[in-house]
Amino acid sequence: MKYSKDKYRLPPYLTYATWQRLVGSLRQYTPLRLDRTHLVDLGFSQSTTLTVKASLSFLELIDPNSSEPTDRLLALLKAEGEDYRALLREMVKTAYQPVLGDLDLERATLGQVQECFRRFGAVGNVGHKCLSFFLALAKDAGITLSPNLLTKSRLVAVQKVVPAVLSARTNRASSSMPKRQSAKTRGAGSSYFASKLPDFDPGWPKEVRGGWFDRFQTL
Repeated sequence: MKYSKDKYRLPPYLTYATWQRLVGSLRQYTPLRLDRTHLVDLGFSQSTTLTVKASLSFLELIDPNSSEPTDRLLALLKAEGEDYRALLREMVKTAYQPVLGDLDLERATLGQVQECFRRFGAVGNVGHKCLSFFLALAKDAGITLSPNLLTKSRLVAVQKVVPAVLSARTNRASSSMPKRQSAKTRGAGSSYFASKLPDFDPGWPKEVRGGWFDRFQTL
């Protein structure tokens, strides 16, 4: 596999839930520029905004210099159903071609795809996230995957349940904490449990948004 080091960019490693949330928000309102301030307004953390922008640049959905939406992104946001999947397939094939080359995903093993990502610099935990996002995106785009890859993509979907379980456990632990704590202890506890809250999504129903704010104010 060959690729230009000058154009090297790490494949997206944001969670697929974050991707879906972003697309949903942009369908409702697409700004002239997807800069940090807009992403923060959507409820993304500072670190997540960097990951989102890098991912959009890799997928050629924003201009890497101006952060302005590309024609590809605008078309993707307007499309629905099979038209959306067709545009998604074209995006995946174009963006990931430097990573996968001509690898036949209908017959490729998980090990072969992992090797491709490692050669492109996606290693360790970040590499795992890159691969998970790619498989979820490919499946959503209707790209035929080998049984080996399809099994992995199903495992990714199951793993999405884990954050919700952890959040529920955190809420129970928070409610059982002693009411009388020193100011230092309360501050540390609030910071810890606040970090467990999901990023705020303005697209949530009104009652869900209200519950999020109520929970945040108690921390």
